[in-house]
Amino acid sequence: MNKVPRNKDYWELIWLKFKNGDRDSFEEIYNEFTDQLFAYGSKITTDRELLKDCIQDLFVDLYRYRPNLKNPELLEYYLYKSLKHSIVKRVQKEKRLEHFNQEYNSFDLSFFAESEGFQDDSQNEQIESLQKVLNTLDSKKRELLFLKFDSGLNYNEIGDLLNMKPDTVKKQIYRIIHYLHKNYKTNILTLFGMLYNMKN
Repeated sequence: MNKVPRNKDYWELIWLKFKNGDRDSFEEIYNEFTDQLFAYGSKITTDRELLKDCIQDLFVDLYRYRPNLKNPELLEYYLYKSLKHSIVKRVQKEKRLEHFNQEYNSFDLSFFAESEGFQDDSQNEQIESLQKVLNTLDSKKRELLFLKFDSGLNYNEIGDLLNMKPDTVKKQIYRIIHYLHKNYKTNILTLFGMLYNMKN
């Protein structure tokens, strides 16, 4: 099934229809964003069942409280922030800290190495080499990269999600890209594009 383009105006309309009780709009939101929410959440917690429960609870709460929900400026951002809050709250409540670190030191970018879509051995070697460089980054930098290249969020939204100023987010991402380019010694943005096109 082809995904609907993430047009801001389109999703504002879908959101309003959902708030007015349109079940098809609710299902469209669920189908469009569930996989991406799982991808993001899986970088925060390794407990897949807990993550599935948090995503399920998120959508149950959306449907239950829909008449009183605000209209988000960007739906992706609203869902990311809600899921992150839900994971933190759930883990702290259940004290399942073996799957979670409050500083997100385990934020994982191993999805870059999911290279089944590449048949060329040299491309797989590129990805493995890049993964080694990515592993030298701390958790916050890995999360910045994920949000920059995979979430569709802007600098203001990423900053709000990570409690950083937008200018700081922009500078940090520039420095990370410069670092990766220097250590990986190739066009890092081109490879990121290849990987995300393959994944999506």
